[in-house]
Amino acid sequence: MKKLKLGIFALSIISLLNSCKNDQKNTNDRGYEEVNLANKMEVIPDQFIIVFKNSFILPTSLKLNKASSREESSIINENYKRENLFKIDDLLLSYGIDPSAVMEYYTDALSGVALRVTEDQVSRIRYDRNVAFVEQDKIITLPNDVIESEEEGGLRAQTTPCGITNAGGSADGSASTKWIWIVDTGIDLTHPDLNVETNTAYAKSFVGGSPNDCHGHGTHCAGIAAAKNNTIGVIGVSAGARVVPVRVLNCQGSGQTSGILAGLNHVAANDEPGDVINMSLGGYWGSNCATGSSYVTAITNLGNAGTRVCVAGGNSADNAALYTPACINGTNVYTVAAMDCAKAWASYSNYGIPPTDWIATGSSVYSTYKNGGYATLSGTSMATPHVAGIVHSRQADPLQNGSVIKNGVTYKIAVRQ
Repeated sequence: MKKLKLGIFALSIISLLNSCKNDQKNTNDRGYEEVNLANKMEVIPDQFIIVFKNSFILPTSLKLNKASSREESSIINENYKRENLFKIDDLLLSYGIDPSAVMEYYTDALSGVALRVTEDQVSRIRYDRNVAFVEQDKIITLPNDVIESEEEGGLRAQTTPCGITNAGGSADGSASTKWIWIVDTGIDLTHPDLNVETNTAYAKSFVGGSPNDCHGHGTHCAGIAAAKNNTIGVIGVSAGARVVPVRVLNCQGSGQTSGILAGLNHVAANDEPGDVINMSLGGYWGSNCATGSSYVTAITNLGNAGTRVCVAGGNSADNAALYTPACINGTNVYTVAAMDCAKAWASYSNYGIPPTDWIATGSSVYSTYKNGGYATLSGTSMATPHVAGIVHSRQADPLQNGSVIKNGVTYKIAVRQ
C-alpha cells in the first residue's frame, strides 16, 4: 500500500504538464528541507503553503486519544483547531505576517497554513525552527475527460458493468458505518442511484458553492465505488455505501493545492478508521515525488491513522513515480493502474512498481453522472474507485485474482473475493 501524486489524473489520456522535469529538493543553511515547485505546475503568485513540524503542532490524525464516535471526534478536533489557531497566528505575527493573509488552517491531516503573502514575507518564516518546508500554491486542472457516452437522467434497468465483475462482483455496503469520501468535483446530491451524505457538517465544498457536482467526474467515481443495488442504473462494488462529497475542483475541473489539502484536512477531522478516500486526481511532480510535497504528509498521516486512501496512477503512459499523489508509498495507501474489460493493459495508464499497488478496470466504464444521469468514461480515475469499493467492502487490502503484465512487470488485479 502507499502513494501520492499531485495533480488531477481524472479520466483523460492527456499528460498534465510534460515540460517540468528539472525538479530538486534543497536543504537550506539551517538544515530544513525546502521544496521548489516553481517548475512543476502553474504556480499561483504570492500564495504559499507552510507545513509545520509535528513538534510544533501534532495533527489530530496522529493523536492517540481517539474519540468514541464520529460526532465526538468532529467536536474534539474542531476545539483542537481553535486552540492552535492562536499558536499559528502568534508565529505568523512574529514574522510580520498578519493573520488576515491566511487562506486555510490545517491541523488534522497535517499541520500547516496556506497564505496569500509576498515572497519577501514568506522568506522571513521559511527558516523558522518550527517549519518543515514551504511550497508554492498551484493551479490544478483536470485533463480533458475521455467521455465515450453520456445519458440524461431517467430510470433505466440496472446493469452490472464489466469493471464490477472484474473486481469480484458487488457486495452490500449499505449497512456499513464506514464512509467513502470522494475528494473530487463533488457528487450529484440527489442522484437516485447513490447514497449521498448531505449533512453540511461533512459534505463540503472548498471551491465555493455547494458540494453538488456540476462537472460529473466525482459522481462517476462515486457510482463505481458504491452505486445502489436498487434495480435501476448500475451497481457499485460496495453497493449503497455512504459516499461523502468533498468538492475541491470547480465546474471546469480545476482547483488549487491549498484547497485540496483543505479537503483532506476536513476528512481527517471527521473520519473514522476504516473509512475510505477516493482521489482520482493528480499531476506531474518529477523526482523525489514520494517525499517532496504536502500531499505526502497529509496522505501518509491519514493512512497511518487507519483511513484507506485510493489514488489514481495517472493517464500519461509514464512512470507513476513521477506523479503526485500517485507516487506516495505508505500504510493504507493504494496507487491504481488501469486495464480494459478484457483485462488487458490500458495504453494510457501510468505504470511502475512501486508505487503502483493494484490494477483495475479503467476503460469504457459505465457509471452514474451529474444531473441524475449516467456516462461511460475511461481513465485511471475509473480504475481507482473500483479499489475504493473493494477495500471498503472488505475492510482490508484487496485480494488478487489474476494479473496483467506490462513490459515484463506483473500487476495484481484487485478483487473483493
